[in-house]
Amino acid sequence: MKRILFVIALLMCAAGYGQQKLVIKGKGNGRYLEHKVTDRESLSSIGRNYGLSASQLAKFNGRSPSAVLSKGAVLKIPVTGKTLLQNGKGTPVYHTIAKGETLSAISKQYGAVPLASLRKWNKLGSGTIKNGDELIVGFIQLTGTVEPVVKETESAAVKPAEPVVNNKVPAESNKEATPNPETRKEAVQVPAAVPVTDSNKPAAKPLYGEHPAYQPQPEDEGYFAALYAQRDQTLSAKYRSGDAATFKTVSGWTDRKYYVLMNDVTPGTIVRITAPNNKSICARVLSALPDTKGSEGLTLRMSNSAASALGMKDGVFTVSVSYFE
Repeated sequence: MKRILFVIALLMCAAGYGQQKLVIKGKGNGRYLEHKVTDRESLSSIGRNYGLSASQLAKFNGRSPSAVLSKGAVLKIPVTGKTLLQNGKGTPVYHTIAKGETLSAISKQYGAVPLASLRKWNKLGSGTIKNGDELIVGFIQLTGTVEPVVKETESAAVKPAEPVVNNKVPAESNKEATPNPETRKEAVQVPAAVPVTDSNKPAAKPLYGEHPAYQPQPEDEGYFAALYAQRDQTLSAKYRSGDAATFKTVSGWTDRKYYVLMNDVTPGTIVRITAPNNKSICARVLSALPDTKGSEGLTLRMSNSAASALGMKDGVFTVSVSYFE
C-alpha cells in the first residue's frame, strides 16, 4: 500500500512538472527557455521535443553536437518569433512584461504577433498590461512533455530498493557489479555516433565543437581559431567595431581558450577580434553583456588572457570583430 501511494505521489509531481509555465528569459537574439535534462535525453531527443535540430541546440549552448548530457543539467532552448506558433495550439509560452513595455512593442519582439491574438490568448479585453505580468506571446508544440519526467519517476522508484538487495545478498550484488563498467562504457560511446545518423547532419557545419589536436603556439589566434575556419560557407559575414573591456578568468593563459561577453550574438558563436596593432585572436561568445556599471557603450568584454594576447593593457580599448551567422 505504501509503495502504491509513493508511486501516485511521484506521478502527481510529474503531472505538475508537465504543467509548469514556459517563461522566456534573456533579451534580443539571446531569448531562451530552460529545459532540465533527465535520464537518457540527448541533444537530438530534446531538440525534437521543441521542434529544433540537435545542431541548433548545440550551437546555442556552446556544446559539441556529440556532447553527452548530464542528468540535471539545464539546457537553453532558443526562442524567436519564427519558433513560436500563433495558431493558439500547443503549450503556451510567456513573456514577462518589463517596465514601460506596451502590447505593440511586445508584439514586434516576437514576429509581429497580431494584437487581437495577444488580447484573446491573455483575456485582456480592453484592459492594460502591467509591469511584471506574464503574457502569452505564442505556443510551442511539444512532443514529449511528460515522458522524460516519467523516466525520472521510474528511476526514483527503483533506486530505494537497491540498498535492500545489496544488504541481504552481498555475494550476488558483487557478481552483478562486474559487468557494469563495460555496460557504462558502451552507453557513453553511443552518443558519439549521433552526428553520423542524425537526419540533421548537414546542419552541423556551423557548429563549434572541440579541437583536441590543438597545441598552443606563441602568437597564434588561440584554441578556437581552427573552429572559426571550419564555419559553414553558406553563413553571412558580420562585422562590428567599438570599445572593449575585460573580465578576469583563469582560462586562456596556458590553453589559449579565450571567451567574450557580447550582445546580439548567439552564445557559442566563434568571433575573431582584431586590435589596432593588427594582432588578432578567436574567442567563443559565452553570453550577452551583463547590465552592470562600466558596461555602458561597450561592444564586448573579453577575458583578461585574451586582452593580454592582443597586447592590450588599457582598461578600455578599441577592437574590430568579425563572425558568421
